[in-house]
Amino acid sequence: MFLIFMLILIVIIVVFAFLQRSYTKATLFMMFMVTSYLFVVLTVIIYMSKDAYHYNSLYKYFGITQTIQNQLVFLPISRYSLVRIMNFFTLSFLYTGLCSAIFFSMNIEKKKEKWLLLLLTIPAIIQFVLYDPSVYTGLYYRFYSPEFVTAYDWFHKITLVINTAYIVAGLFLFIYAFFDAPKVRLIRSNILMILICYVSIQVTYYYMQYWAPNVLIIVSKAAHFTRFKPINLAGKPSMYTLLPYISAFCLILCLYGIYKYARIQNRIKNRDSLISRNIDSAVVTSRVFSHYIKNEMLALIAQSEFLQEMCKDQAEVRQEIQVIEHRCRNLYGRLDAIHQKNLKSKMDLKPVSLSSLVENLLEEMPLELKNIHVDFSKPKQQPLVMADSFYLSQGVENIVSNAVDALQNIPDKTRRIQIEINIKNKWVELVIRDNGAGIPEKYLHHIFEPFFSSKPTSKNWGMGLSLCHNIITAHEGKLAVESTEGEGTAFRMVIPLLAIINTEPGVEEK
Repeated sequence: MFLIFMLILIVIIVVFAFLQRSYTKATLFMMFMVTSYLFVVLTVIIYMSKDAYHYNSLYKYFGITQTIQNQLVFLPISRYSLVRIMNFFTLSFLYTGLCSAIFFSMNIEKKKEKWLLLLLTIPAIIQFVLYDPSVYTGLYYRFYSPEFVTAYDWFHKITLVINTAYIVAGLFLFIYAFFDAPKVRLIRSNILMILICYVSIQVTYYYMQYWAPNVLIIVSKAAHFTRFKPINLAGKPSMYTLLPYISAFCLILCLYGIYKYARIQNRIKNRDSLISRNIDSAVVTSRVFSHYIKNEMLALIAQSEFLQEMCKDQAEVRQEIQVIEHRCRNLYGRLDAIHQKNLKSKMDLKPVSLSSLVENLLEEMPLELKNIHVDFSKPKQQPLVMADSFYLSQGVENIVSNAVDALQNIPDKTRRIQIEINIKNKWVELVIRDNGAGIPEKYLHHIFEPFFSSKPTSKNWGMGLSLCHNIITAHEGKLAVESTEGEGTAFRMVIPLLAIINTEPGVEEK
């Protein structure tokens, strides 16, 4: 039964590897971790099959029948090689498990990656060499003394602590990644599924193999004799009858994690494609509309110039007309840019400083933000994202404008918009929070749908948040909303992080 479960796991790994279109470092290390786990279990079973001490008890441990065990006994592989393979994949499991957690939860500069990987490899290399049966035998014959045996006992205790620390560190890093992730349900759901699978594999491994690697030979210099130690698994042999069921439980969790991830991704894809189709159907209309409004703006500008000539002697009226003309010219420029973008129907992505983009946008909205206290402090570390600055700026502006509208019925002195930028693992989170009226719960699931608005269509067409959602999705990001009626609303815009620029000149971290 145990072998059947392992074969099923191997099939899952192969299918998963085949279906993956692209691999991250975390994904690759996790695949190697699971593969190493399977090879560790296989070598343990084969080693115990070749050990007469466990000949009649292997069925109680793993459900291996004597017929299968007899076939394993005659496999053309020595126990020296089995110990080396077991040690190699044990250390590979510990190493790749920690590396997958590190690359999943942290952003590391490429130059530091090599040094970190090398540093984590050193303990594994030392253990692989010193736990090798031939190396131990050679050192025993050359340096034999009671102190030598004591030194190896202490070496095993130290490596046991180090290897346990690898597992514990990996678990803490995944837990940290979950709690430090942006407060977007879809992202946290994915991380939770991965965390469950990771913990399941680590716990089952540690229960069975916490002692490994170890010296599995006994050497007698006087008798010039070497024999192999039996593997004494932790706990009572009857406890290992549960291992197939534990493995099945872990397998079900892995299947559920993969299924849940695929379901969430499909749901996102279907929802985004629906919004994209509705937005695309409005592109032609927006082009015609932009062209029409541009012509009307030109007519208003011409009319304002005519009015200025009529009011030469009235300075105050002339000044107000100039303000109107300035607003019309700005609106014309924005409409022209939108029109040109619609004609291109594509985004030009390049590295953009998100904090600078927000800062410039706020400087362009002095009239809209009048009588509103805007709290935006530029972060010490400026995150770079791959973005089309025009489209991304338009998306952020739509959210800020939505916050301004939400503050209309709030007293002037208490109107507040708070903007913050947070670096969350490999994401940049832009939070725009207001203390407005909030959004009724019944509307929260519809606010990103095209042409949906709780306000009269004469005041709001319901395209702003829908367009913003489409823009963020096109940047491979996510947009979420949190709102409590009567207390305010917070929009969380999450975009993949490209690099981090520190405030100190010449310092950049990728």
